[in-house]
Amino acid sequence: GGVPADVSEDRKAVLQSVIVRIMKSRKEISHQALLAQVIEQVSSRFQASMYDIKKHIDILIDKEYMERVPGEDQHAFYRYLA
Repeated sequence: GGVPADVSEDRKAVLQSVIVRIMKSRKEISHQALLAQVIEQVSSRFQASMYDIKKHIDILIDKEYMERVPGEDQHAFYRYLA
């Protein structure tokens, strides 16, 4: 079962490039809006889970493509850095 490794790698690349593209165009975006846009943009290709998207956001933050900006009431948003 599960997803073949090469498909999984492909999805990883797609998710990261979609997140970067959204961040480039928006510069700043709320967590909810980013999740919604990523899901919408990849939906024609595969079903992205919240878990996967959050994981890739964290990877991109580690790589310093973007940063998490804390907001009031847990409404963090993200800022594009590259």
